[in-house]
Amino acid sequence: MNVIPTKDFEKSIKKLTDKIALKRLSKLIEELESAQSLTQISNVAPITNHQLIFRITRGDFRLIVEYIKGDINILLLEYVRRNENTYKNYK
Repeated sequence: MNVIPTKDFEKSIKKLTDKIALKRLSKLIEELESAQSLTQISNVAPITNHQLIFRITRGDFRLIVEYIKGDINILLLEYVRRNENTYKNYK
């Protein structure tokens, strides 16, 4: 699959200082690039009320992605425990 990071994702990566999380994230992005579909990736769940937006959970971070015909747009990296406001801004 083609992985396309957004500017928000790139900003959140610059703020991330946890080396273990960076290694996990790097490994996850490699998995996304080599996968044929999202079903081959573990810990993927659809965001409620959104058809094309999914979350991928690894450790303490969540990767918010949009899946459109073989392309994955990485929308955001959330490196905090989720709460009721984590996913509300995605349409």
